Amino acid sequence: MKRERGSALVITLMLLLILTAIGIYAISVSTTEMDVTLQSRIGTATLDAAEAGAHQAIDTIPPVPFSGSGTLANATSYSVQAWATGLLSLAPGYGSNFRFADYGVQSTGSGPPQFVAQRTVQAVMKYGPVPVGTMY
Repeated sequence: MKRERGSALVITLMLLLILTAIGIYAISVSTTEMDVTLQSRIGTATLDAAEAGAHQAIDTIPPVPFSGSGTLANATSYSVQAWATGLLSLAPGYGSNFRFADYGVQSTGSGPPQFVAQRTVQAVMKYGPVPVGTMY
């Protein structure tokens, strides 16, 4: 009986060590989950900013070239460019005197200043019908 003196203390310290290790692991997992969630939110906000710039350029076509930038309420920003590709194409249901003009748009969204995030959206649009030549 005298040899087992203090064994309760050793067992208690071992259990305390195990519980501390489990607690540290749980905190690290929850911290990682919070980081992943934050990065996902920033990525979504950055993509939304890029799409906002693309929509702004689409709304201004046909006068091109167009270049602009802006900042959204959530501190994300975008820069956008639009240009005419010079191509005119036919479309089903329209006569040969009508063409559709092709335009390109590229918008780059940037995350809030404290984050390094960037997403780019590219679009090719058809505008028309545009009358071509003379009709008799």
